[in-house]
Amino acid sequence: MKNKILKYGIWVVLIGLLAGICIAIYMFNKPKRDISNTKPEYTVTAEQLLTEFTKNEQSANAKYLSESGGKVIQVSGIVAEIDQKGDTTLNISLKGLSDSQRINCSMEKTGIPEAKSLKAGDKVIIKGECTGYLDITNEVSMVNCIYEK
Repeated sequence: MKNKILKYGIWVVLIGLLAGICIAIYMFNKPKRDISNTKPEYTVTAEQLLTEFTKNEQSANAKYLSESGGKVIQVSGIVAEIDQKGDTTLNISLKGLSDSQRINCSMEKTGIPEAKSLKAGDKVIIKGECTGYLDITNEVSMVNCIYEK
């Protein structure tokens, strides 16, 4: 009797493990959202976005985030810093209300060629998914960004 229960227990664990691995593989290979063909839900300046998050983060989260991820927004601002990590990632920081506040825009490989010519001080418009405010660094984070202008 104990051996039968042990066998069933092992099978249940193995099936659960296999299901977990299949879900992880699906989520890892899930295609990313095509931002270039998506109309932004909001168009704001960097200062407006940072002000909303610093004044009332809960309200800003409700506005700019959704249950399935960030909403697509378009942000205009001035480039503070550009950081390229190899050939696959480019991070553009937009100036905020002070030197300690920034909007961090992470671009994937497809958005890099147009943005390579940018330098600090350039006025830009960037579209991407808002993923929230990082209190520790005073940054609003955006992912899957593309350079509009």
